[in-house]
Amino acid sequence: MPKVTSISSLGWAHYTLYEALPRMYRRGFQRVELASFESYCFHFNTGSPTPAELRSMLQAMGLSPVCLNFSRGRFEAWRREEIDHFVEEWTRKLPHLREVGIPMISMPFGERNDRADQELQLANAVEAFDRVGEIAASMGIRTVIEVPHLYTIMPRTEPVLSVFQRLSSRNVGALVDSSHWGIIGYDADAFFDALGGRLWHVHLRDSKGPDTADRKQALELTPGKGTVDFRRFGQALDRAGYRGDVSIEFEYRDMTLEEIEREYDEGFRHLAAVGWEFPSSVRF
Repeated sequence: MPKVTSISSLGWAHYTLYEALPRMYRRGFQRVELASFESYCFHFNTGSPTPAELRSMLQAMGLSPVCLNFSRGRFEAWRREEIDHFVEEWTRKLPHLREVGIPMISMPFGERNDRADQELQLANAVEAFDRVGEIAASMGIRTVIEVPHLYTIMPRTEPVLSVFQRLSSRNVGALVDSSHWGIIGYDADAFFDALGGRLWHVHLRDSKGPDTADRKQALELTPGKGTVDFRRFGQALDRAGYRGDVSIEFEYRDMTLEEIEREYDEGFRHLAAVGWEFPSSVRF
């Protein structure tokens, strides 16, 4: 089975990074992922912490950042002007990653919809990803797209693979999340095989609910509380020969810090029970 290598700050979505990082450190992880969004989980937006302060915080704890899960709102992929807006937002953020030493950033573009111009939207997404991918490459930063994703214009493997076939930038990879796989139910072996060397990052968390675009799913569950078969998911990653980072990306809101710690203990125990390995330093 693959090995969990890192933990995301998203588990402390309603707390500050000043509160989250020490708890990630005390869990025994040496590799960490950061999350920072438009409407919540403001862990690395602007100002607090600054890039220099974040770099010092990570160095003081001996933590190595692996990725920034980043979002600046919902982009309507049928509007061409959204491409420039998207590129501007990510171009503004990339120097902050370079200063901290964060080697990878996610880049969501395009909200799921039932418009008739799906091919146009995918073409616009390709242009947006290519442009950011090349700018990031010039700074030594890799970019990833979380796919398939229930709420983006790529909720199925077919449009995902179509986009990757059309990309000209080699600096764009795939991020796969077990919670979306658990609901969408795509053939993981076939998808991982088709992605080949483009599979660069993995998120672990549980989910349950319908395969719809109405946001009525539970996508933020602790492993063992949803319907994801983590053994099957891990075995598929093994068969694909995946050797990249696997981030614990549990997500909790409106919970006390003590409740969050108990959820982590339960989730880690469930993953370990079905065969997932953890670094020997990790405690639960």
